[in-house]
Amino acid sequence: MSELTTMTATVETVDTTAREVLLRGEGGNLVTVKAGPEVRNLAQVRSGDRVVLDYQEAIAVEIVRAGDTRPPVGSVAAAGRAEPGQRPAGIAGEAVRVRVRIDTVDARAGAVTFTGPRGVTRRVVVREPEMRDFVRGLRPGEEVDIVYAEALAVRVEPATR
Repeated sequence: MSELTTMTATVETVDTTAREVLLRGEGGNLVTVKAGPEVRNLAQVRSGDRVVLDYQEAIAVEIVRAGDTRPPVGSVAAAGRAEPGQRPAGIAGEAVRVRVRIDTVDARAGAVTFTGPRGVTRRVVVREPEMRDFVRGLRPGEEVDIVYAEALAVRVEPATR
């Protein structure tokens, strides 16, 4: 399963000394964002520019058979940013693999409740038909590996003048 959400905001003001950018969101709300020292090329951002934020999250699952020797927990992260002279942009992402125990399965609703390695219980309702079939095949007490990934990309697009 994967879902992409895109949000945009318009730059109202840029304070390069304080490294603060005042953004107006799609609903008209204002928010001030502090640009840390890792943000390059802030001086190129102008009033009227658009800030575009793409947020992607995905989940993958597989049944773990008794005696499976793969490590049940692991993660990987990556990040990148614009080169000097380019318009400000950046990307960061992380994928985490955990082994969970299935607690309940509601095949009619396509929902599954599971407990993770830290004892946190979650209920997930599945939308995709293939995943609903997968959920129907799960049994309480069974272990499943879940890989959860999320990525965030931010870019600044010049204002149309």
